[in-house]
Parts: sequence; C-alpha cells; structure tokens
Amino acid sequence: MSEAFFDEYDHYNFEQDKHIFSGHSGKQRTKKEASEHTNHFDPSGHSRKIVSKLANTEKNKKTPAKH
Repeated sequence: MSEAFFDEYDHYNFEQDKHIFSGHSGKQRTKKEASEHTNHFDPSGHSRKIVSKLANTEKNKKTPAKH
C-alpha cells in the first residue's frame, strides 16, 4: 500500500506505534527507565530471607510453644 492512501490519522498511529513498541523495555518505558527498574544484584545474598528467619526465631523464643 502506498502512502498516497494514508491520511493524517494513519501517520499519527504509525508515530505512536514507533514510540510505544521501541526498545522492548516494557510498560512504555525508555531504555534508561527500564535499566533503573530491574532487579539488582544483592552482594549480601538472601538478606530478606535471613532477616525474616531471625525475626521469627526471636518471636518464637519469646512466646512458649503450645502443644
């Protein structure tokens, strides 16, 4: 199809698609935004897992076990 048959709305849609589907960054983000919002390496390891384990241990020590 040649561009002779396109009107202003077709060109607008093509321009919007170019911005929306570029970069494969998802959620209509730029490449910079996508790189800022990724999972980053945590050198201390499973810190959230360890903290919750320690908190549960403290809580269990304070309350006696009900059997």
